[in-house]
Amino acid sequence: MTDLSARLPATPAPPPRGWRQRLAPLWHEVSASEQVDGFNARHFRARQILAIVGLLPMVFMGNLVATVTIAATFWGQMPSWALSLWVVLAVLSLVALEKGLRQLVKPTAGKPVADQGGLRGVIWGVAIFAAIWAAIPALMFPITDHLGQLLIASVLVGMMCGGGLILSSIPIAACTYVLVMAGATVLALQRSIYINNVSLLGLLGIWSVTVMGVTMANARMFFSRLRTEAEADRQRQLIDLLLRDFEEHASDWLWEISPTGHFRHVSARLAQSFGMPPRQLVTQSFSELVSAMLPRELPDALVAFEQLQTHLRLGRPFRDLELPVRVDGQLRWWSLMAKPLFDDRGRAAGWRGVGADVTQGRIARDEMARLANVDALTGLANRHCFSLELARACASFETSQRGCALLFVDLDNFKGINDSLGHAVGDQLLRSVAARIKACVAPGDLLARLGGDEFALLSWQAGDEASATELGDRLLAALATPCQLEDVRVEVRASIGMALAPRDGTSPQALLQSADLALYAAKAGGRNTHRFFEPLMGESARARARMQQELGVALADEQFAVHYQPQISTRTGQVVGFEALVRWQHQERGLIGPNEFIPVAEETGQIVPLGTWVLRQACRAAMQWPAPIRVAVNLSAVQFRSHSVVDIVEQALADSGLPPERLELEITESALIDDHEGAHATLAALRSRGLRVALDDFGTGYSSLAYLRRFPMDQLKIDGMFVRSLATDPDAQAVVTAIISLAKALRLETTAEGVEHEEQQVMLRALGCDLVQGFWLARPMPAADVAAFLARTEPVREIRVY
Repeated sequence: MTDLSARLPATPAPPPRGWRQRLAPLWHEVSASEQVDGFNARHFRARQILAIVGLLPMVFMGNLVATVTIAATFWGQMPSWALSLWVVLAVLSLVALEKGLRQLVKPTAGKPVADQGGLRGVIWGVAIFAAIWAAIPALMFPITDHLGQLLIASVLVGMMCGGGLILSSIPIAACTYVLVMAGATVLALQRSIYINNVSLLGLLGIWSVTVMGVTMANARMFFSRLRTEAEADRQRQLIDLLLRDFEEHASDWLWEISPTGHFRHVSARLAQSFGMPPRQLVTQSFSELVSAMLPRELPDALVAFEQLQTHLRLGRPFRDLELPVRVDGQLRWWSLMAKPLFDDRGRAAGWRGVGADVTQGRIARDEMARLANVDALTGLANRHCFSLELARACASFETSQRGCALLFVDLDNFKGINDSLGHAVGDQLLRSVAARIKACVAPGDLLARLGGDEFALLSWQAGDEASATELGDRLLAALATPCQLEDVRVEVRASIGMALAPRDGTSPQALLQSADLALYAAKAGGRNTHRFFEPLMGESARARARMQQELGVALADEQFAVHYQPQISTRTGQVVGFEALVRWQHQERGLIGPNEFIPVAEETGQIVPLGTWVLRQACRAAMQWPAPIRVAVNLSAVQFRSHSVVDIVEQALADSGLPPERLELEITESALIDDHEGAHATLAALRSRGLRVALDDFGTGYSSLAYLRRFPMDQLKIDGMFVRSLATDPDAQAVVTAIISLAKALRLETTAEGVEHEEQQVMLRALGCDLVQGFWLARPMPAADVAAFLARTEPVREIRVY
């Protein structure tokens, strides 16, 4: 396999770096420049010079000793005037150097500074001073003896080492000094006749390099310290600036206390937060000040203050400690955080922290907590709050023998009021009802609005059945008086379901279910009453739940069948129609009548698909009968209010081919009372398509004459309740007579159902009823038996569907 790396072009080597490029980083480390140090470069140069100035007194003493020693040793070996001139020049050069160095540094309001030109002056001054001392070996070395040369060499070595170290803050000056001294020594050795100058030259070179290396190392440490100090100073200035801006503009405030608990510094923001002058704040400890500001009527205040004292006493850092205080007579909330301070020996040195006024946030948080537990419309507890309290009550049953009562209060006619008079009136009614119920509630009990027109009352004062009954009676009495809402007088009634704990349940879910079942029983028992939970209610609810589940399966599997009961004309004796009655062919229970499962289907909404299926089956069956036989289909209130009812009827007619005039739809009065405008539009749409409409069970509901006047009808159905007692009850006779007379006046047809005896048929014919149906005439039959029945009777005109 060929190595792919061999095919790749070689990476070009970087160009060789010159000695200046290699030395540039080192030079930047030991010198000050605007490129690297910015505005600090001038201050660094001044620090370089001042570092040398600080050592000049010691340098002066050392040079004075060396000068006197040299002069005394070589006096007489060279002209006295020359030696005296050298001494004068040595002293004057050192004095001039010291004076010049001090003049190079310019004091400013902040820090001393020096220009780049000042360093060049230092280098020249050092070079001149070194040259003056370099004259000694150059002039004296050739003419002195061995001891004199040894003295000169010792002095020069000491001067070279000492000068290099003293000048190390300015490494270029130090190197210049060492090189000048080393150069003069080399010249002296070249003129010496006593010493092997080759070995000495080597040692001199090594020594010079060593001194310059040490000088550069000292210079690097010197500049590293300068730059570290500058960075620390920059950060300190930044922190001071931020703290100053924080104290002037932020809502928070800084605080720092000594080990005795007194403020070390009081800012204007701190004094404003405490509402006290700075002088007063420094005279008392932090704990004393806060203690005097506590609103002791609030339990949270003492608890929070104890937490603060505990943290301060134990030396534990803390944060987000909320503390209520009273400042200038107003309740404020502070949030404190702090950490302890320690000295260099680890001893406690006080505290430093931040305080913030969080009053607005606390108010907003408290308001949110209140809204989370309060119903906005009535001001009562809401479902969330009620659920929490009910859970706490149930948890206490294990440790306490105290029972309680749970009451569900539901308004009977709120929906009609809300829809007819508007939501504004509905809201006023709910507030009025809440106030009336609240007036009946004992202190310590909890009243809540769960939603809509449903209220819940958890009462510990009515923990037994007698007390709960009395409470329920009071509630019904309080709601019996009509409510005057602006210019509307509204009568309101309520149903109440009651459950006792722990008798009817020890868990929130069990109690809620028990009270809900009792409420359902109160509504089923005629409304405007109260009922206690009974175990049979649970069985009934479970049976309804089972039936609801089984209804869904039955719809999917089409376990239903439609039976047809004939309707006969009292005038001709002919069969004019059939009423279709839906039956449920249950897999286990056999044939189930509509009275058992239709109410459950209406509650769950399953009546809509079931009614649609019955309608289609009836239309298809009617097409098998001779014309003009008609079929009537009963629509429940839920079906009738559906927006798609007209489309469903049209589709059933289209699929079966049944003419519209052969279909009659029956509705009950309950389908008309909630939405007058919508009901009128639906009836008009159905009748405009040629269908007949009958009002079923007339006389058992509201039976308002306004319905007959406002809504287009074709027939009135007389309920079997009146027909069954027709022969024995004069009141029933009067009702049937009135209905038939009213129908004739309005040009409506009448049908009496539930005819079970021949006497009833005779009386209905005598009263002028148009059609009759019942077991006396024929029982409901499957569709397959209708043809045979028709063959045995006269031609018929109508079939009716349940």
